Amino acid sequence: MSSIQKFFNRFFSSDKELAAYVKSVTGITPAKLKLYKQVFQHRSKFNEPKDNNERLELLGDSILDAIVCEYLFKKYPYKEEGFITELRSKIVNRKSLNEVGTRLGLVEKLSFNRKSMNDVSKDLAGNTFEALVGALYLDAGFDKTKRFIQKRVLQNLIDVDLLEETNTDYKSQIYHYIQREGKSINFKVAEERHKNRRAYFIIHLEINGRFISAGEGFSKKIAEQNAAMNAITELGIKPEGELS
Repeated sequence: MSSIQKFFNRFFSSDKELAAYVKSVTGITPAKLKLYKQVFQHRSKFNEPKDNNERLELLGDSILDAIVCEYLFKKYPYKEEGFITELRSKIVNRKSLNEVGTRLGLVEKLSFNRKSMNDVSKDLAGNTFEALVGALYLDAGFDKTKRFIQKRVLQNLIDVDLLEETNTDYKSQIYHYIQREGKSINFKVAEERHKNRRAYFIIHLEINGRFISAGEGFSKKIAEQNAAMNAITELGIKPEGELS
């Protein structure tokens, strides 16, 4: 039945263009097109949880984390747990996933309310990518989703070896800068709310009492790292470990 549905979706469905797009991105002809339609429906325009992509995003986040962890576990058989944890964080952080989602052109397909930009996250590309992973998992299963992530993402869109050599502990880097300049730094919780039924934090980074940057995340630690990363950009500091 699945193969018949895939054939119909590819050639006869009113959403055959979407089916072709999913095939071009993932290498898999979709059977459950409704899932992929939901991937590209943002909550700013589709308020009901059953219609927007936030639940798929949450699922995709967990699936992606497991697949990346397994990939690194096998790629680096002699590395300790801390190394794998840090490298996994570099791969699945907002910046990296936003770059993947952008290169795949996902936001171009996304339907959202452009007039309410205050409600639209700057992480649209990465969030949509996670929703796509969630839909692919529900449609094609774990093994095919893993093949897509490993072959098309980790081996083509993300340079894992380069990330291994890059220092992304932005808090340490900003602290080093502060010590050199003889200044003071403060991370302040500007807002705490719930997103996808999880705590979500907005952190403000201040230097000598002056606001420099903000960062967001599902934990204070992640939000602080993002605020530090944005401060490095704002202050024009060359990140430590960055290759010329």
